[in-house]
Amino acid sequence: MYVLKNKNISVSSCILITGLILTITIFGCDLSDHYKKYFVAVGDIPPKSLVDTAFNRLLDLQIKEKLNEYRCPGAAVLVMKNNQVIFKKSYGTKSIFTQDAIDTSTVFRLGSVSKGFAGLLAAILIDKNIIQLEDPLALYIPELTIKAKSKDHILRVRHILTHSSGLTEHAYSNLVDDNHDMATIINYLNRLTPRDSTGKSYAYQNAAFGLIEKVVESATGMKFTDALDFYLFSPLNMCSTTCTFDEINHTKNVCTGHKYGGDKVGFTPVDLKPHYYNVVSAGGINANLVDMEKWLNAIMGYRPDVISPNARAIAFTSYINTSYEDKYFNEWPGIKNSHYGLGWRLITTDKNNVVYHGGLVNGFRTEIAFDKNKEIGIVILYNSLCGYSHKSVPEFFELWNNFYFRSDEQNDYL
Repeated sequence: MYVLKNKNISVSSCILITGLILTITIFGCDLSDHYKKYFVAVGDIPPKSLVDTAFNRLLDLQIKEKLNEYRCPGAAVLVMKNNQVIFKKSYGTKSIFTQDAIDTSTVFRLGSVSKGFAGLLAAILIDKNIIQLEDPLALYIPELTIKAKSKDHILRVRHILTHSSGLTEHAYSNLVDDNHDMATIINYLNRLTPRDSTGKSYAYQNAAFGLIEKVVESATGMKFTDALDFYLFSPLNMCSTTCTFDEINHTKNVCTGHKYGGDKVGFTPVDLKPHYYNVVSAGGINANLVDMEKWLNAIMGYRPDVISPNARAIAFTSYINTSYEDKYFNEWPGIKNSHYGLGWRLITTDKNNVVYHGGLVNGFRTEIAFDKNKEIGIVILYNSLCGYSHKSVPEFFELWNNFYFRSDEQNDYL
């Protein structure tokens, strides 16, 4: 049997060649001398392992091609299939000004991927009957006086976690950028009147999403970051995951974020900044690929002792339609619809049923997703806002679907 060895061919060529090699392997034919140059003999590897190995080579080629095409400084990537890590690799350097290579322990800022942690923490508390999704926010935040645009004028926990408060998109996100505390943010939010029908209209938020922290703190008696640690980080042994500017600023193995200055300038480093650590739930979590492997494993359902099946179901329920939002709707091949759960996007295509979120902050970009039906998940950490980052997850699933498509009988075999 053979696996791919030549790294100097395109992904599309690899797919054609690999399709041939799999056909030959499955049906017992011999490999012609012309195609042997792209592969190495590996002995009696089971066909399923051969398939996964070949896919990993294709994925590695695709990532390298795209990082080079978009001049991305670096990334760390992990793929999990059926509770097994099948791909884990880092690329590039921590900064364009150094040769210090990124590794799987290098810490990145996660940006809005932090919302998924907040959403699942809330789902755990709901599952434990500590809070309720339909609870009025005023029950936990009496100083919040916003009147919802609904018959009962009540703003509820669900509205905050699903971006359906009725507020204008990114209402007072500038306060998060400017590092104001939640007390100040609440004072400003109290000045607003929802523009749209509460619970029915989707508009993405950062400042208002942060209200979930006050709910958690009031319900548990813990600081929000302590609750994250108690219910998620510690049970999952996410030892390198932190939530403060001070912690990332004193981390030795950490990336520098980069912003793009145009074709002539390219990427330039961005200094670490304290913004979004004031509203951790919106974008203040730091983590490395080692810990994100544990997180992906848990959200895919392999740690029911930490995140129960019911908590996952609560978080990954479709609460509000986002299909009209072109930024996320049109990037996915064969997309049918998109919704928002509790801190998670839920995207349905003709081939996949994906739970997803992206994040960007301070020159970092993060992508995390898994298919609920096919048991395949991916994490990508970028130390730049490169043009490929938001395309990488849809293209990963497209590559996966094209590579692994089989008749029912062949699926059973592989």
